[in-house]
Amino acid sequence: MMESRKENIPISVIIPVYNTRKYLERCIDSLMAQTITKMEIIVIDDCSDEDIQSIIIPYMGRNDKFVYFERLEQHKGPGGARNRGIELASGTYIAFCDSDDWVDITYYEDCVNLMNQHCASIGMCGLVRDYDYIQKNPLYKCKYDRALTLTGDFALKVLTKQMDIGILIIPSTVNKIYRMNFLDQIHLRFVENKLFEDLLFSFISIMHAEKLICIPNVTYHHYKRPDSIVQSFDRKHIDDFIEIFELLRNYLKKVGRYEEYRFHYYKFLEQFYNLIVREIFEFVLDEETRKKQLAYSFLKIKTIINFQEYMEYTTAEQLRQHIQPHITDTTIY
Repeated sequence: MMESRKENIPISVIIPVYNTRKYLERCIDSLMAQTITKMEIIVIDDCSDEDIQSIIIPYMGRNDKFVYFERLEQHKGPGGARNRGIELASGTYIAFCDSDDWVDITYYEDCVNLMNQHCASIGMCGLVRDYDYIQKNPLYKCKYDRALTLTGDFALKVLTKQMDIGILIIPSTVNKIYRMNFLDQIHLRFVENKLFEDLLFSFISIMHAEKLICIPNVTYHHYKRPDSIVQSFDRKHIDDFIEIFELLRNYLKKVGRYEEYRFHYYKFLEQFYNLIVREIFEFVLDEETRKKQLAYSFLKIKTIINFQEYMEYTTAEQLRQHIQPHITDTTIY
């Protein structure tokens, strides 16, 4: 269900939806309340079992917020739904919002204004975790207090945790704004039907960006719902993780930049393999199953690591911490 196309849209916000009907109204309300003069909201139903369209219809027909809806013919995951949204988008900038999340009221106006002012390819905003209860101390995954511009090379070092400069850059795509012609120039789209699709998209986009800007004082609110896919674990998490990093390594080789960025690759891989291990211990409660998942991850990770290369970038102390993370004092008495 698409209205006629609109011209001169500053920003298109793409919302992939899959069985999150009860959260969707809150998400769209936060977008309809945005202070930006004009924007486009594209809702892509990824073959939900629920009636998503009836939630969208009351929002359609506005003069300032153009709301479009489309249901995919087959399930493609968040990556595939976002790709379809990009195909339909007419905005100068592209943003992604998950259907159970929301944003501050001046979020997109501040983003567009600063990105226009600084001619940035990517804008990055603060992201806070929200729960079903009020937190005394909100958990910010990243937060920016003033506008900062970074080159892509420098930002990639921050993303892969090679440098600590007092700010964090996270690989999520929902707290970022992208210039549409930049994504087209580098021919970048999401991998479909895979977990961890944000990792590949973020690494490649940041690598190619001439300028990124940290946008201060606006926040993306990430709702951590109990039934979220990140609250569970199965073998697909490992398989998709391996495939995403295999695609990243192959991409770097294809564009002739693997030697230049292989240290970034290994630092990024190490960071998120540690996350895989943490998820196994948090969400797999049976001891025997936990051991099997760990053993399977050990077997699979060998396919995406050249250990001779990896040893060039790690130190003896880092290796010791992997083996003895609980020991901080190495003095023998």
